[in-house]
Amino acid sequence: MARLAEYMQQLAIMLGETENVHFARIEKGCARLVAKLNPGYPAQRVYARVYAVRDRRAPAEAMRAFRRINDMVGEERRHAHVTFGACVILRFPGNVNSNIAPFSLVENATITGKLYALIEQTSGLLTARIRPQGGNTYVSCSADNRIGRQLRNYFLDAVRVQGRGTWVRSENGEWFCQSLHILDVHPVIDVSLREAINALRAIDVEWPDDPLGDLVALDEADLDERDGAA
Repeated sequence: MARLAEYMQQLAIMLGETENVHFARIEKGCARLVAKLNPGYPAQRVYARVYAVRDRRAPAEAMRAFRRINDMVGEERRHAHVTFGACVILRFPGNVNSNIAPFSLVENATITGKLYALIEQTSGLLTARIRPQGGNTYVSCSADNRIGRQLRNYFLDAVRVQGRGTWVRSENGEWFCQSLHILDVHPVIDVSLREAINALRAIDVEWPDDPLGDLVALDEADLDERDGAA
């Protein structure tokens, strides 16, 4: 029962719309969970969420729930899927690719998140952990002394770091930055979207009445200047 409850919990997170998607029944077979929508609620919202999970572009909490369900299915040496009617739209393959080593590459990376751990190694190299915004995991980072001195000033603050990162593709096809050697760091003002919009609105700027017309006039003036120079 506890295992079934965890399946239902993760499925609810993955589907979203928890106020409008409800457990209906369990059908005969290998734990066929059936859910239903509130009458009149647009099913397209749930469809879009599941399709986003399938395409690996859903919100972080939905992707975490997908991975957890897939892990549980793999632990039981089974596979599962989500259907709408008779159509299968999302599959949980389990551990079918567990023997395949994850593919990785080294490429430029930018990470924005909270700097919450700093450790100085005996070699002088500094290691750090940064928790990306909206996530529960962390990225392991390293930095030389020059960058390390800057990082100390931003401990427990939001930062944006850039450098050479090791990107790993999981067996589910999702790419994530596993580690990063920091080459540059900048502080980030951690505000909500609403606060950022209000700050932009508060900027005292006199916008022209016809900005497109002014842009055309600038282009024409530049063209006349080039013709005169020729």
